[in-house]
Amino acid sequence: MRRNDSWLGTGSMSSYSRGNHYRDSRSSFAGFSRVIVVLVILIVVVSAVQLLRPTPLPTAHASIGDAVIPGTPPSLPWPSQGGGEVMIQNVGIIGSFNAGTELPLASVAKIITALVIVKDHPLVLGGTGPTLTMTASDVATYQTMVQQQDSVMGVVNGENLNEYQLLEALLVPSADNIAIKLADWDAGSVPAFVAKMNSMAKSLGMTKTIFKDPSGLDSGTVGTAHDQVLAALALLKNPVLAQIVAKPQASLPVAGVVYNVNYNVGHDGFVGVKTGSMGSGGNLVFAATGAASKDLIVGAVLDQTGVQPLIAALSESTKLVDAARKIPAEFSVLKKGQVVASISVPGRRSVTVESAGGASFLGWPGMKVTYVAKFSKLSHKIPIGTRVGSLTVTVGSQTSTVSLVTTSAVQSPSMMWRLERL
Repeated sequence: MRRNDSWLGTGSMSSYSRGNHYRDSRSSFAGFSRVIVVLVILIVVVSAVQLLRPTPLPTAHASIGDAVIPGTPPSLPWPSQGGGEVMIQNVGIIGSFNAGTELPLASVAKIITALVIVKDHPLVLGGTGPTLTMTASDVATYQTMVQQQDSVMGVVNGENLNEYQLLEALLVPSADNIAIKLADWDAGSVPAFVAKMNSMAKSLGMTKTIFKDPSGLDSGTVGTAHDQVLAALALLKNPVLAQIVAKPQASLPVAGVVYNVNYNVGHDGFVGVKTGSMGSGGNLVFAATGAASKDLIVGAVLDQTGVQPLIAALSESTKLVDAARKIPAEFSVLKKGQVVASISVPGRRSVTVESAGGASFLGWPGMKVTYVAKFSKLSHKIPIGTRVGSLTVTVGSQTSTVSLVTTSAVQSPSMMWRLERL
């Protein structure tokens, strides 16, 4: 007889299945819960990391660039030969022609001679400096130069001249023999003094000037118009030398009244600086009062020719000064409230930066205008109107610095941006 297995009953099987299903469901729920917990923890950790990550600071960028004063650049009545340059002291160079051509300097070299002397033996206004006694050797030098038809000033054996008087003799009647006396006194010999002259020229940026002697008689003493303007500017900074070169005449113990070879001095606003004439070439390094500017017009005209080369140089300089006086004008190169920069703010819109003031300068069309911005270290929160840097504006030799301020507030990045950023 076959075994009948039905006695186990369907009820028992159903109960087993339900229990197993319950256990499986509970296991699945537990696994799902663990996943949720892990995800929540992960989100919390990632969020914390995002929020704790350092936030980049705002960065500033200038939006203004270099420019030139608009308009037609000025032109000057340049002579047809030689070289020249004209500038306004403390403003800039108006123009030049052949300003880099090396030409014989003649007595223009005495500008550097005088600068070396006052560097080694400083004088103050009203001071006279040490006294030197003329010797028989000095008289012999004078007599030799007279025979050579050089520019000289008479001296006698035993005559006493102080430093100030010697500088007057050097720069007013342009005495070559006094240049030799000063060189020997200062450096012990002419070659040693010439070495000082070349060193002085180098320190002033006179890169194309070579001195062979203290008077300029040597044809190897050459330089450019640009270099001689630099020398003139250096001389004019010394109040004693500026006083001397502005004298139409001077009175000395033996020579008596001596007259300035620069016949323009004392006329039409000319206050210096030095003439030079050798052979067929006439030179003048000049300074004259301006019109629109309180600063001097300074220039050089070298190697002018003609029947009277020096007179030609004086005449050409007068034309240049008259023209230069009409050129400078006031130009606004920065307005108050002008937007000149921006601040890039992480997670926010950029904030514009404006100038807290304006800038105006003397100048003329064609002059370069440069803008240099410097910014402070920025933070995440900056109130409106806060100073965040400065802008330096330069036109020629003139500069002005204005503050830069924010036009709106800089705010910290939002929490949403901090969470979402990569």
